[in-house]
Amino acid sequence: MKTFLYIFISSCVLFTFTSCDTKQEWWNSGISSPYHDCSIMEFLRRDSYNWELTVELIERAQLTNLFEGQVDSLKEITFLAPPSYSILRHLYDNNLEKVSELSQDECCQLVLKHVIKGKHLKEEIIFRNPDYLILDTRQDGFSEFTCVGGNKIRVWKDKSAWAGVPDVGPETMYIYSFNAQQNVPLATPNIQPLNGVVHALNYNYVLGKI
Repeated sequence: MKTFLYIFISSCVLFTFTSCDTKQEWWNSGISSPYHDCSIMEFLRRDSYNWELTVELIERAQLTNLFEGQVDSLKEITFLAPPSYSILRHLYDNNLEKVSELSQDECCQLVLKHVIKGKHLKEEIIFRNPDYLILDTRQDGFSEFTCVGGNKIRVWKDKSAWAGVPDVGPETMYIYSFNAQQNVPLATPNIQPLNGVVHALNYNYVLGKI
């Protein structure tokens, strides 16, 4: 099994190197609409290619009800979703072969680091003040959240140029983790099942570095 994990991870190296920045890199799932008529848990289960181990991590953490919208205090959530590949690499780096070898407590802590109470869409996120870096004390263009797991993140958007015209191009969303002291690589924001929103993290995201 370890050999299989090594081969699988090695086969993804080229993709990782070509997507190693920390802004979103859109996944092409063949579905253009961000809306899904199901719970977050069901959405994840329907796409085993990207989320099989993510589902296993949630189930091992015994947090399925949370992602099905059945927790009264967290009817809607924002999930900064780590893809299966990030979890697979975490297993390999820790000489493990499957999610079930992780403790229930560790899985719970890992999952809750990626959950924010309420539904927070990309459209709600504040634009960065371009006059200052994001951690500059004078910076006032950002949104901050404390995840259910207790970790704090700063989220912002940047505008870009298009056809030489400033600020009319794509708007890019970024995440900074105060706990990990680094940017968190984002792939696709604003996936919207019925009980919240999923902001999918990139394949080169290191599990727990949030």
